[in-house]
Amino acid sequence: MACADLLPSLPIGSRVLFVRLRSLGDTVLSTPLYSALKRWRPDLRIAVLAETPNDQVLANNPDIEQVLPVSGERDLVRSFASRVHALKGIRKARFDCCINLHGGSTSAWLTLLSGSARRVGLKSFRNGFAYTHILEVPSRKGDGTKWHTVEYQMEWLRRLGLPPGAIPPLRVVPPAQQESSARSRLNKLGITPGARYALIQPASRFFTKEWTPEGFAKVAEFLVQEHDLQVLLSGGPGEEPKLRNIRQRCNEHIHDCSSILLGELLWVLRGARLFVGNDSGPAHLAAAMGVPSVILYGSSDAGVWHPWMAPYQRVQNSFDCNPCPGYRCLVYDEPKCILSITVSQVQLAVNAALRAGAVHAPRSPAEIDKSPAPK
Repeated sequence: MACADLLPSLPIGSRVLFVRLRSLGDTVLSTPLYSALKRWRPDLRIAVLAETPNDQVLANNPDIEQVLPVSGERDLVRSFASRVHALKGIRKARFDCCINLHGGSTSAWLTLLSGSARRVGLKSFRNGFAYTHILEVPSRKGDGTKWHTVEYQMEWLRRLGLPPGAIPPLRVVPPAQQESSARSRLNKLGITPGARYALIQPASRFFTKEWTPEGFAKVAEFLVQEHDLQVLLSGGPGEEPKLRNIRQRCNEHIHDCSSILLGELLWVLRGARLFVGNDSGPAHLAAAMGVPSVILYGSSDAGVWHPWMAPYQRVQNSFDCNPCPGYRCLVYDEPKCILSITVSQVQLAVNAALRAGAVHAPRSPAEIDKSPAPK
């Protein structure tokens, strides 16, 4: 069967599994695929295999019938046990089609062993023997421009038979069961319903994407003094020292919202007037919640990874070596791409975001200070 006939040929009521391992941002950016597929064929029963805790952002999505969690821990024993358990659930569900959105070896083996007769992956993926249908999607569009990540993945579905059409926005639904705990957390910080506050997410998995503690402290002061906003610092487990460092450098009182659960973070974002942070998973959560955002970019490609269909301002300086994988800086002793960003650049972006509700430019995000950074 040709790839283009796969989705149209699925029997009524077929079960389709998407394998979406790894990062939070990737998980959020996959949600338009499920919306587009469900809008075209409401009869299809969609499931997603996602790593914990990222599975939380899919749990209440009306386009998804089932979320299959697999451990995101790096402990080999626990991780292996979790994958075996997940695989048992996958095989029991008897999926008619399995689409792997992640190109690693683990996802390939899970796809191969899923028991599905239709298994989809890209030509560039490892372990090509795992797939019955292999897609070859060019790295750029026909006009030579880059795909946004959402556009690129949507092209996969179109090459599998999804008819052309507008791409949906991100879809993340805050879990009702965590609204009260999120509200309780805010109340303990003195943030009452209707309060004006901004959320700063200062941490990143990659140091090449992480701005300075001094910079974030100055921006927090600016939000308090110039915009009369309360400021929350958010971070996941293990990021508490980074938040404490910023609070110690700040001359205004700012709130520590560390170790917050993803479901609670969605409720906190829902009430925020502004999000400020590095290019990271929470930035895409803010986009999904429609929060005006200021995103600081270092090593990553903003054209590929900017917030999808959401209001935002981009702060980034030009370097010939950008973009790069970001695991380490290959050119300088330190990642100048992110460290060259100045406080005044971010302040200008904050003013623009709050004044105009931020600029919504899906294909050409606004840049603050386009002049090249000193090298």
